[in-house]
Amino acid sequence: MKVKVIPVLEDNYMYLVIEEHTREAVAVDVAVPKRLLEIVGREGVSLTTVLTTHHHWDHARGNVELARLWPGLAVLGADERICALTRRLTHGEELRFGAIHVRCLLTPGHTSGHMSYFLWEDECPDPPALFSGDALSVAGCGPRLEGTAQQMYRSLAKTLGILPPETKVFCGHEHTLANLEFAQKVEPCNDHVRAKLSWAKRGVRAQVHRQGDPGRGPGGTLQRASELRARGRTAAATGPGSPGTAVGAPEHPPTEVSPVWTRRGARWHIPPPPTLRQSGPCPGGCPALETSTLVLPGSGRVGLLSGPV
Repeated sequence: MKVKVIPVLEDNYMYLVIEEHTREAVAVDVAVPKRLLEIVGREGVSLTTVLTTHHHWDHARGNVELARLWPGLAVLGADERICALTRRLTHGEELRFGAIHVRCLLTPGHTSGHMSYFLWEDECPDPPALFSGDALSVAGCGPRLEGTAQQMYRSLAKTLGILPPETKVFCGHEHTLANLEFAQKVEPCNDHVRAKLSWAKRGVRAQVHRQGDPGRGPGGTLQRASELRARGRTAAATGPGSPGTAVGAPEHPPTEVSPVWTRRGARWHIPPPPTLRQSGPCPGGCPALETSTLVLPGSGRVGLLSGPV
């Protein structure tokens, strides 16, 4: 499975996921269709499907034009407000593209119909990948615009937080530096935040001193190559953590969050999709849970914050 990272607009990412045996390709969050089709043509792949995480214009506005330019294209998502939607997906649904499996994970909070996509490949030892849109970014998450804080907490801690720790996360925006600077103000003694912020700043300095116009890379790194593979040897800037590294399970008692995604041999064994319902008081004792949620990639913990991420 090869993932092409395509920076667009001010700070967005589009993605092209390629099944390397069949040469079938799936696009994620198409905002600039002509740019996407340039990559499709250059790679020589057959684009069959668009996976849209949510209906906002910077993630879905290119669907209509792309469907016109590429007849027969399937446009999938969980929200009827998504442009040019051909079929609405449900939580826990599984899709197949050659050897690539896609498990659809409803992650409300940023929007009520936000869907994240967990991908893995048959008989492949490489780590799985998560396309998280605005549900999860590096050291933060999208603002809660629809739904409740309880729903957002459950999406992050109970749906995404139990994914395998080695999962590579491909987020929807490059907000790494701003998220980490805010996190440092909230938790100035947090060593994880300090180390990750130093790593992100090194990436910015490298971009300033580099010739040309390097592409942004998810995870806060600024890199010339705009291609990543969803595997342990992903090309990235050095530093604590790697671009696209997932959080793993938060530090809650095993009775609350259990690592139920297990791998046997070369295949992931997946639990039944959880029931989405209102969660009770958070582990920190905030009864109303009227907070934003800060997820620190690589640290294995979730912080509940009183300000926007």
